[in-house]
Amino acid sequence: MLNIESINKRFRAFGEWILKYRWLNIILFLLILGGSFSGLRLLQTDVDMDNWFLEDDELLVTKERFEEIFGSDQYCAVLVQADDVFTADALAKIREMSNELLDRVPYADDVISLTDFEFSRGTEDGLEIGELIPEEIPEDPQELDRIRQQALAKPLMKNRIFSDDSRLAWVMLRMKPIPDDWRDHYAENPEVIVGRMVNEIAGQEKYRSLNPLTSGLPVINVDKQNFLSGEIVRLFGLCLLFTVLILGFSLRSFRGVVFPLLSALSGIVIVLGLQGYFGVVFDPSMIFMPVFLGLAVSVGYAIHLFNHFKRSFFSTGNRRDAVLYAVEETGWPLLFSALTTMVALISFLFIPLHPIRFVGMTSAALVGVTYVLAIVLLPTLLSFGKDRQPMVVESGKNDGVLGRLMVWLGDYVFARPALTMSVFGILVVICTAGISRFEVSFDVLRTFGLKVPYVNRIYEVGQSKVGSLYSYDAAIEFENPGDVLEPENLRKIDSIVDEVKTFPLTKKVTSIVDIIKDMNQSLNAGLPEFHRIPDSREMVAQLLLLYENAGGVEAEKWADYDYQRVRLMVELGDYNSGEAMRELQVIQDRGKELFPSAKVLLVGAVSQFTVMQDYMTWGQITSFFLAMGAIAMLMSLVFGSMKTGLIAMIPNVSPALVVGGVMGYANIPLDMMTVTIMPMLLGLAVDDTIHFINHAQLEFVRTGSYRESCRRVFIAVGSALFLTSLVLILGFSAYLVSVTNVFFNMGVLIGSGILTALVVDYFVTPILLAWFKPFGSETVSDKQKVAESCREKEPESVL
Repeated sequence: MLNIESINKRFRAFGEWILKYRWLNIILFLLILGGSFSGLRLLQTDVDMDNWFLEDDELLVTKERFEEIFGSDQYCAVLVQADDVFTADALAKIREMSNELLDRVPYADDVISLTDFEFSRGTEDGLEIGELIPEEIPEDPQELDRIRQQALAKPLMKNRIFSDDSRLAWVMLRMKPIPDDWRDHYAENPEVIVGRMVNEIAGQEKYRSLNPLTSGLPVINVDKQNFLSGEIVRLFGLCLLFTVLILGFSLRSFRGVVFPLLSALSGIVIVLGLQGYFGVVFDPSMIFMPVFLGLAVSVGYAIHLFNHFKRSFFSTGNRRDAVLYAVEETGWPLLFSALTTMVALISFLFIPLHPIRFVGMTSAALVGVTYVLAIVLLPTLLSFGKDRQPMVVESGKNDGVLGRLMVWLGDYVFARPALTMSVFGILVVICTAGISRFEVSFDVLRTFGLKVPYVNRIYEVGQSKVGSLYSYDAAIEFENPGDVLEPENLRKIDSIVDEVKTFPLTKKVTSIVDIIKDMNQSLNAGLPEFHRIPDSREMVAQLLLLYENAGGVEAEKWADYDYQRVRLMVELGDYNSGEAMRELQVIQDRGKELFPSAKVLLVGAVSQFTVMQDYMTWGQITSFFLAMGAIAMLMSLVFGSMKTGLIAMIPNVSPALVVGGVMGYANIPLDMMTVTIMPMLLGLAVDDTIHFINHAQLEFVRTGSYRESCRRVFIAVGSALFLTSLVLILGFSAYLVSVTNVFFNMGVLIGSGILTALVVDYFVTPILLAWFKPFGSETVSDKQKVAESCREKEPESVL
């Protein structure tokens, strides 16, 4: 069994070293903090989704291959809304907006709109390709209506470029690939510039009559970044306010508020500043978790240290001895808590996504730096000041409501152990049943909610007749050049398109088949029955030759020069990662079934979202169990008993069970945000458990009684455990005021998990210790325990 008293003596010696060099500690702290502030200016952010993946990820390799053949799959778009888009004024503004987008947006490739569309017409000489809207837009209503009827006769346009009621139009700006050396030309990712510029252009006063709504991944990413940056600052401010109130209430001193906040904010600055020097690039939407966690952990560590300092200072009046006592009593449990928390967070490295690894490493670094500041900086600052007159009172008197509650709990938890464990078992069964009901899914509406302005906008776009939310591409690579021209292959592709159109998420599908059908119809007097694939390869080849001779270039977006590879673009009106996974798998399976010798490639935003969700889900589940095993081994080794390690894991696994149960019953999806909760909770919950068991083991050595040792634990650290849990719960409860569903859900889930850990530590852990006796056999009889309990006098817990 671990000799905790010996370890504590070593920490007391360390505390003496801290006080001996306290001015040096302050100077070093100020130098490091000043240098870190400079490093903050070097921090780099990046919202490019490609950079979420590791460099050798198969999805990135596939995307690079796709771009070599077909160019970029990215686009930005504007949904135009008017009483009639076929008026001279509306068409003129659509044309002006299309030209402005093409001219001003970096890496713009081309525009597809009512005024910029390859419109094919059959002539006596063959095929003519021009524009639907003449350069001089007519004012005559009859001429405009004739143009409208021509557009309605084109399946390539109706309910794709404009709605059949003529109230909506879709302006799509297709993008070129962004080169890898973009940093040589831009200070920030061009995708951010693209999204911002599209919003700026569409938002001009001159286009107000078009009621434009922007969409496309670059636009969505910019809007998400802008929203989250403001939301996170607001929530962090509330978290700071709650923290100040808790510290003021619990520690009742100016130092008790200022010093922990100084430690917390300094830790955040130091870690982020060092990352700036090391050239760390991160997605700004992922910074909130490390920052909130760093604040909560720092304040929690400070409360433990202040609790022991004030108890000793109140009873002895000697400031120096009180500081040494605080370091002696908290140094080891805080170190062990920090190490186990870091192990849980480092488990994020098992997820092959850069931002999630950033969250894990940054959070772990924050916990490590927080511990150093708590054990070095806080004692240094507390050592300055005058001594006071000592005051010793009996345990349970003048302790305040919380102190008296801890004294009562110390006896009550053993009153009905069988009932307590029965209730605990029933709750475990209920939560396990709830876990079986939760859904693994990322859904932008369920995750963020319509109260978020940009989400409401893109939802409106996605639900319209012509707009889309996201898109993905399916590319088929045949065995031989020219295979795309075979009518049989084209019909099989068409059958895949027809099936994809039936998918719940699909809005529209575009492919080379659409162009071939359109040309066949145009060459046959525009008759609807000729909107089909020709019967022979020669006819297909002739159509494409006529198309090229007429100046058509759109087909190059959908088939390569050798007609060996073909592309399908699927635009979505909604997104759900679970359904998307199913639909993508159907395309893969159908492609292999119809073209056994061909390769089927899936790229685009939806493919990336879906793969990320898969990586996140299974990676976090794996990392959770690995972290749980590692922490169990650490506890077993440190406490010198496998039995103790297993007992300690029960209050640490319980939060995950409760969170999973709440998610199942409340229909909260396991997505890219909520999936990070369980490993994080494991790291946070272990803090209270370590303090409880560490002090229980220490008191057992002194008393020889499990009941008496647990009673003393409640008096010594029970209040601190309550207050640290309260800090975490109220800190993350700032999420509850967010208009974003995922933040609100995380506030509920994290609060539920931390509360569960505290309750299990209070009521279940003492019973398990008494039942299984992991520290050895008791050496005190029950009568002696009761008598000793009545006689025992404890220093006052001012908390």
